[in-house]
Amino acid sequence: MRIQLPKHYTILITRTGTTPIALSIRPGPILVSALVLACLPVAWVASLVYSNAQLSERNESLTETANEVLTELDSLDAEVQDLQERAGLPDRSLTVPESTDSQGGVSQEIEAETLFELAQNRLPELSFLVDGQVRPALEETLEEEASREAAFPNAIPVKGSVDVSSEFGLRANPFGGRGYELHNGIDFRGAIGTPIYATANGVVIKAQRSGGFGKHVVIDHGYGYETLYAHLSDINVEVGDTVRRGKQIGALGNTGRSSGPHLHYTIYRQGKAVNPRYYLQLEP
Repeated sequence: MRIQLPKHYTILITRTGTTPIALSIRPGPILVSALVLACLPVAWVASLVYSNAQLSERNESLTETANEVLTELDSLDAEVQDLQERAGLPDRSLTVPESTDSQGGVSQEIEAETLFELAQNRLPELSFLVDGQVRPALEETLEEEASREAAFPNAIPVKGSVDVSSEFGLRANPFGGRGYELHNGIDFRGAIGTPIYATANGVVIKAQRSGGFGKHVVIDHGYGYETLYAHLSDINVEVGDTVRRGKQIGALGNTGRSSGPHLHYTIYRQGKAVNPRYYLQLEP
C-alpha cells in the first residue's frame, strides 16, 4: 500500500489571550533541502578522500623517482671514488654517512620533496668535484700512463719473418774459442740492409761505431729503460733525435765483433741488461 504525503501541513501557534497564528508548510521543498544538506558532508568527504588518494599516489611516485635518482647518484659517487683512487687523489666521497649510534625511537620518513632536494644538492657537488679535481688529475694520470706505455720497449725491432739466432744468457763462444760467455741480448739473423726500428718512444743518446758493437744506436726511453741496436750497416738517426716506436733508426749489418749478418738487441732496465723475451711478443 502506497502512502501519500499531504500536499501541505498547517501549524497553529497559540498564546493565551491572542488570536492563533496558522502556518501552512509544503513538505516537498523541505525534504529536498534536508536531503541536499544531508548529502553535502558525504560529497565533501568523498572529494577529500579522492584528493588524498591522488596526493598519496603522487607522493609515492615522486618518492620512487627520487630514490631512483639517489641510487644513480650513489653509483656515480662510487665511480668518482674509483677515479679519485686511480688519479691518486684522497677520498672525498659525498655520500651522506649513516648514523651508527641509533638507540631506537620512531623513524621519520623523508618526504619526496626532501629527497629531490638532496639529489639536487649532490649533483652540483659531484660536478664540481669531477670538473675541478678529478678530471684534471685523471687526465694527467692518463697522460703519464700513455707516456709510460709508449716508453715500454715491447715491440720487435725487425719486421716480417723473425729468426732468432742467439738467445739471452750463457752461450758457447761463437768464434770457436773455449768456454762460455754471457750474451746480454737477443740476436736476430737477417739480410744486410733489413730495416731496424725503435721498439719504443725515446731519445737517441748514442749513434756511433765501436770495436765490439760496430755501428750501433742506444735509445733512452725514460722510466729506467734503454735499448741497444748493434752491428748495423747504416745509422739513420743522430744523438738528440726524438724517435717514436716503429721509426726506422738503421739497417741490419755485420759490423764490429760479428760472426755474420744480424742485429744484436739489448734491453737495459735501471742500467742492467734483462732478457728481451720478457718484453717482446716472440714465439718460443
